[in-house]
Amino acid sequence: MTSSTDPSSSPGTRQSLWRHRNFRRYLTGQAASVTGSSISTMVIPVLAVLELDATTAEVAWLTFLGQLPPALLALHAGALADRHSKRRQIIAGDLVSAAALASVPVAAALDRLSLTQLMVVAAVQGAAGVLHDAAAISLLPSLVDRSLLQRSNSRIGSLFAVAATAGSNLGAALTALLGPAQALLGGCPVLPRQRLVHRPHPGPRKLPAGSGRPPSAHRDR
Repeated sequence: MTSSTDPSSSPGTRQSLWRHRNFRRYLTGQAASVTGSSISTMVIPVLAVLELDATTAEVAWLTFLGQLPPALLALHAGALADRHSKRRQIIAGDLVSAAALASVPVAAALDRLSLTQLMVVAAVQGAAGVLHDAAAISLLPSLVDRSLLQRSNSRIGSLFAVAATAGSNLGAALTALLGPAQALLGGCPVLPRQRLVHRPHPGPRKLPAGSGRPPSAHRDR
């Protein structure tokens, strides 16, 4: 009895999250996403005030529109992630968000930037973020062993808190150095994130020793 118990328990205690290539890629990509979102969340209201002389009420509406999509679309985004490719949904969310953010410095350079555009960008970014986050949450259990899932969530929560703070500080620094419109470009480095999340390391996923069940086929390709 003891000989059969030790092998199943010892691998779980020796397993390290950082040895999981898929988890490392996932964590790096999601940290970049959180950092970029924090940059844009900080910069857009500053841009509205400095460049468009927005009032307090207009800034409040801008913030409200950015937070409205998560309240309206969270359940639908989760259902979409369950039915379709999670990685493609992550990439699509990043691409849409980047396109919306990139339109701001272009409009500013052409002297066509308006508060209406910023409101649309905030709403689109919020909706794209919901799609991204719903798929990212659903993707994690397919990347690590079940025995490591709790530790994975703990590491992710800690790193995301650091990434959010770093993103806000980076957004402030970019605003001071480049101006608020150009600082938004720091919030949309989509191509590096895509490469980090859309190609998992080949090979079957290993369940913890002693589970006795083969890994199921992935539906998140």
